[in-house]
Amino acid sequence: MPSAGYLIYCGIMPLLKTFIAIFVGYFLGKKGLFTAEASKGASQVSMNISLPALIFANVVPAFTSQNVSALGPLFLTAFSYLGFGFTFGLIIREICYVPRNFWQGIVVLCAMSNWGNLPTAIVEAVMQEAPFNRNSDPALGVSFVSVFIVSYHLVFWVGGAARSLAWDYLPGVPQGAEAERRLAWHEKPIGGFIARYVLHLKVASPAPVYSEKADGASVSEKGPMEMEKGKDVMDDLEANLYASLQAEQPELGMVEEDHAYETDPDVQLARRTSRLSITSNRSRRPSLLAGISPSLPQPPATPPPSVLHSSEQANVHEHPSSYFARLQKTLRPLSAAVTPITVSLVISLPIALITNLKALFVNTTNQGGPAWYGPDGNPPLNFIYVSAQFLGEIAVPLSLILLGASFARMQIPRPLSRLPIMAMLAAALAKMVLLPVIGVFLIQGMVKGGLIPREALAERFVAMFLSGTPPAVNQLIVSSLYSTTGDVDTLSAFLLIQYIVMFFSSAALTAVSLLLL
Repeated sequence: MPSAGYLIYCGIMPLLKTFIAIFVGYFLGKKGLFTAEASKGASQVSMNISLPALIFANVVPAFTSQNVSALGPLFLTAFSYLGFGFTFGLIIREICYVPRNFWQGIVVLCAMSNWGNLPTAIVEAVMQEAPFNRNSDPALGVSFVSVFIVSYHLVFWVGGAARSLAWDYLPGVPQGAEAERRLAWHEKPIGGFIARYVLHLKVASPAPVYSEKADGASVSEKGPMEMEKGKDVMDDLEANLYASLQAEQPELGMVEEDHAYETDPDVQLARRTSRLSITSNRSRRPSLLAGISPSLPQPPATPPPSVLHSSEQANVHEHPSSYFARLQKTLRPLSAAVTPITVSLVISLPIALITNLKALFVNTTNQGGPAWYGPDGNPPLNFIYVSAQFLGEIAVPLSLILLGASFARMQIPRPLSRLPIMAMLAAALAKMVLLPVIGVFLIQGMVKGGLIPREALAERFVAMFLSGTPPAVNQLIVSSLYSTTGDVDTLSAFLLIQYIVMFFSSAALTAVSLLLL
């Protein structure tokens, strides 16, 4: 059995270049050499070009009919981790002090993990060394990570986790200093339910986590036509924020100064899965994504909409276009599944599994495939595969530099006593310690039960390692999009503490995973 020192060394050394790349991004961000605008442009390249190219370049040669069976256990593992994370978030929200405007934020933070750039970099580095096969396992490992990336997209964008972040900024939800009022256990959602229906205590109804009718007066004033068409508070959030920005900087309504913000990949996905998509042409200040928290004036109350005559309502309801609009609104979240990353996986999997098709891109003679070569001695479409490799090589370092630069722009609330310290520590413990322990036992049980082959070292390592990754940084972007004040400092503090813990926990988890292989 390897010594403890050797395992610690093997766990730390492959991670050093990952941490160095993050530090480089942090240094550049602090010095102003990697601005928010530069980050958005680099994010476009990473999300839309380099990472999809990396997935294609790794899936095509790595997946075969023998190891494609790994998809089922990996998807099961990914959704299990998400389920455990959601549960941890709900428990922490109930037992710890959490600001009222972060109740849903902490649930999403505990559930959704960084399954993109960070684990891809670490998996590539670790699988270059024993006991892995450095000729095949790095590509196979990145392919397995892509399964977790797809799972993340399905839950965060299609499943509605991203849109649920808006619940913390609905009308009636306290913001600023008012949100920091400490509530008793029976004023929390689950605690209030237990107090009223289990313990039969006479307590006031707790503040809801989400309510379409957050402001009863304003809702009652709305005309029936507007209620029928399903106009919800998402539109009001967008309108209020836009009105506030116009009041502070009127020229924003006339000039497209914020094109980089509008084209950010995460902002585009958030718009496609929410009511915000109908106002996508409205400009915003890029400072919202740069970690700046401007103090915005409160917009004046919006007058109630006019009420249409009943005959006009009937005519509108009977118009066929209204049904197509409803259908489009219903199917809108599904469009979030169509991203460059998921499209790359959908294209590359059939190529990898159909041997005759795969032979057009890479050599398949060792898999019993045909030997098709062009004049240069390579398969006819090998230039596509080589180009994907070339473009994919920039994905990992660029993404890590982006991650470091995002840390440099985070703002932590002052004084620190305002922070929910116990909730921060509990969330870090749950995600970076408790969930990895559950993940290790879960994967060991799947191996013992025959669901994962014992000799599938790459699959086992990826499944165990991705149980201990920190939250996804793009929650910061989406929360900034929904925030009515631009204040996401509480989330920044949670993310910062999680990534600090990650520097220590990832090395330990790597060492434990290698020991169990």
